[in-house]
Amino acid sequence: MSFKTKIDGARAVLAFDNWPILLLGRLLYRETGLVVYCKKNLEILVDHLGGDENGTRECIVGNMYRKYVPLFHFPEPARVLDIGANGGGFPLMLMLEGVKLASVVSVEMNPVTYSRLLINLTNNIGPSTAINAAVSGADAPATILLTPSRGGTGYAMNSNSASASTPHVAVKTTTLESLCDEYFRGQDIDICKIDIEGAEYDVLDSTHDDLLRRIRYLIIEFHEASRTGMVLSRLAELGFSDLTQQENGRTGSKTEVRAFSGPLARV
Repeated sequence: MSFKTKIDGARAVLAFDNWPILLLGRLLYRETGLVVYCKKNLEILVDHLGGDENGTRECIVGNMYRKYVPLFHFPEPARVLDIGANGGGFPLMLMLEGVKLASVVSVEMNPVTYSRLLINLTNNIGPSTAINAAVSGADAPATILLTPSRGGTGYAMNSNSASASTPHVAVKTTTLESLCDEYFRGQDIDICKIDIEGAEYDVLDSTHDDLLRRIRYLIIEFHEASRTGMVLSRLAELGFSDLTQQENGRTGSKTEVRAFSGPLARV
């Protein structure tokens, strides 16, 4: 771990109300994974051995998604669909930024990370929906086999696939359309966040135009620059405006987060 990483981690810890005990715990008990972070009236379970400091915690105190919230304008309370939810940091961040939530549907592929997602949503948001599934572009529901893992923001269908003859966990698949039909039937979605480690292209390709137009604001982390251009062109044709500034969208050498306002945002 680099010195800069340690400094950035300490700064992130200082953003929470119980920072003294968190810092002491990180100094004296670094082998401990599960830690409760407190901010305002929220108690957030974070697993340092599952990479949640780069997922749940970073989502809450980092600027990757938070910088876009002031650009969002919608009739509150908001309906939220979080695909690639990790431990639930995205809707918790919205709450901390003052966004009132009408309904939250969060989807996480890793079964162990999903268990933390369920705790964080139930503890802090109340009535909400947590789903353990892999969102894909496949038409028919299926079951995929994945390598067991405590978590991690890079956990992906392709890179973490397993066979029946090796240690594995079985996870069902679903689609964006299925999620909308089951949980948002007849309703618009105010914010949809998608961060699914490269699967975003197939998911969007398989989603009908009419459904995408029902999303007021769309936030996507893109993982393959060679495929992103086609998505941007399609969204522009559907009436979406790109809210991203080139200098602040980049999140890594191969990844970038972009936010879009759809036609509903102008109604």
